[in-house]
Amino acid sequence: MGTIYKGYGWGRTITGETNGGSIYSGYGWGRTIIGEYDKDTIYKGYGWGRTIIGEYRDGTIYSGYGWGRTIIGEYDSSTVYKGYGWGRTIVGEYDGDPAGAAALLLFAELLR
Repeated sequence: MGTIYKGYGWGRTITGETNGGSIYSGYGWGRTIIGEYDKDTIYKGYGWGRTIIGEYRDGTIYSGYGWGRTIIGEYDSSTVYKGYGWGRTIVGEYDGDPAGAAALLLFAELLR
């Protein structure tokens, strides 16, 4: 289980959770499932109706998959960044596994 935060440090707020490969908007009893992740693949939706929207590999977060994927962010030591290299900015924090952190960035608009 992991907790997804918007922002960082003292100003961060909980916006979602992950549990067993499921990604939730909200937390506790009021949470709603919005996606799933399995190893390096991130899905929108769940079960048979899910679709691939991104991938995560070695700290790099991609939108899309395979040859058509595009770098959109990075994850490093519980911090999630939009962009990469010197131009990246912090969008949130995550205290679970790295693939869940990648999901935070891909679902950033849904978690607002």
